[in-house]
Amino acid sequence: MPSRTDSSSSAPPAARKRCTFAGCRKLGTPGRKRCEDHKPGASTRPPGRGPGRKKLIGRTEARVFTKPLRPLNRKTSRGFEVIDFAEMIGEPLLPWQQWAVIHALELNPDGSYRFRKILILVARQNGKSHLKRIVTLWRMYMDGAKEIVGGAQDVSLARKQWQMCQASIHACPELEDEWVAVRNVNGDEMFWASGCVYAIKATNDKAGRGGSNDEVNIDELRAQKDWKAWGSLSKTTNARPNGQVWAMSNAGDDTAVVLNQLRDIGEAGTDPSLCLLEWSAPEGCELDDTAAWQQANPGLGYTVSEAAIRSDMLSDPPNVFRTEVLCQRVDQLDGAIDYEAWRACADASGTMDALRDRLAACFDAAPDGQHFTLAVAAKLDDGRPRIEIVKDWASAAAVRAELPGLLERVNPRAFGWYPSGPAAELATLLRPIALRINKHTGKRGDMELPEDGAIAGARPSQVCMELSGLVRDRGVVHAGQELLDTHIRGASKLHNGDGWRFTRRGDGHCDAAYAAAGASNAALNLPVRKRARFRSFAA
Repeated sequence: MPSRTDSSSSAPPAARKRCTFAGCRKLGTPGRKRCEDHKPGASTRPPGRGPGRKKLIGRTEARVFTKPLRPLNRKTSRGFEVIDFAEMIGEPLLPWQQWAVIHALELNPDGSYRFRKILILVARQNGKSHLKRIVTLWRMYMDGAKEIVGGAQDVSLARKQWQMCQASIHACPELEDEWVAVRNVNGDEMFWASGCVYAIKATNDKAGRGGSNDEVNIDELRAQKDWKAWGSLSKTTNARPNGQVWAMSNAGDDTAVVLNQLRDIGEAGTDPSLCLLEWSAPEGCELDDTAAWQQANPGLGYTVSEAAIRSDMLSDPPNVFRTEVLCQRVDQLDGAIDYEAWRACADASGTMDALRDRLAACFDAAPDGQHFTLAVAAKLDDGRPRIEIVKDWASAAAVRAELPGLLERVNPRAFGWYPSGPAAELATLLRPIALRINKHTGKRGDMELPEDGAIAGARPSQVCMELSGLVRDRGVVHAGQELLDTHIRGASKLHNGDGWRFTRRGDGHCDAAYAAAGASNAALNLPVRKRARFRSFAA
């Protein structure tokens, strides 16, 4: 490849390079390294930010990462060569990208790569694609790679990265000199440059079979719900002495089985050939914690703006914001209740002792008939409901034997159940109990439970959505019981029109969440007891 300093008096004027200011993609002024916006002396303050406020900048160092075996320098990591290469072709790396390649391309004492698998977790729009494109081009032009393959669950994502590599080659005369050809046949797409072929595949159980690759790039690893594609693609590097698999993603939910297992292995350090680099917010952080934004978004201030993150925080469901912007693993992307907010509402030291005169109870059952829950709630003096689980059962027979006596001892003022759900199998038991407990003189309130305790029609959605909103606003108190925590954490949304109610995807139950929501709603809508008036007669 021609040296950057090769020149002759008859050569045409040098092509304009991209601005060397970190994160800028504009072309520099002819003969200069920077564009007009970033030339020396130009203001780099974003619009709307006054001089008194410091600009938020993302953290360069990953929060969770595989520690190097020795100090990293030009003798122990080839990442410095990648940084030089990026500068040379006019596409410099951001500080976090530089840090990433230095760690990912650590060398063993014999000069081979320490890592065969590199897993990078970082929030959306921080520059994952740019980082991987530069590494791929460096391996093609400078590291002697002969075969590279890119894959993604949606092949259009792999194609976009593949096309951007071609654009970078064509934009740089030094790279363009070694361009050969491209094939754009659907299902057989590849290009050749600098003695290397770069192909793209859809990630399925046939991807990569029969081939051998120096580098495999997998985009959005969280989209892989089983091991078929990983097993097919990753093994194509086994016959190459410096073969590497690069997997890029932001965090996912419990269905991202490949990502979650590799991440756990990387954190535990049980596979010394796996490099984990994770930019994520710490567990338990608040959504508006700007330090957490910086930790999960190393491109903040370069490719991502503070205003964009704040807008997402105000408009996204909590679990979506946590996984997409804070790069935190969640149970379900469409989780019904923000679990971190739920944890913040816990008060294990409190009791119901002073609230016995205002208890409301609710019962529910799991669809598989293997779990049943009774919850109670009471309205505190500050207006918040306190929720506790009284008892749970593993069989309907046990419920029939124990529930009536238990309710006699608890003595709630209201009792609800879900007759259109799995609890219907116990209707003969539950309806008479509800009629006895809920009966009172006077007119029933509009939002009060009906006399038969039925939470039916639109009401299941109403009580579920109400509990979710109360938790979001820290307007509920609970005892921090493991059973209820587990069911709340696992509950996702089953949409019905503009509303939704709880459901549980996969294994597990959420009947405790239903019971808690019903009890909370009933407690908040209990009628106020009228105190007897005594008339005194003066003698």
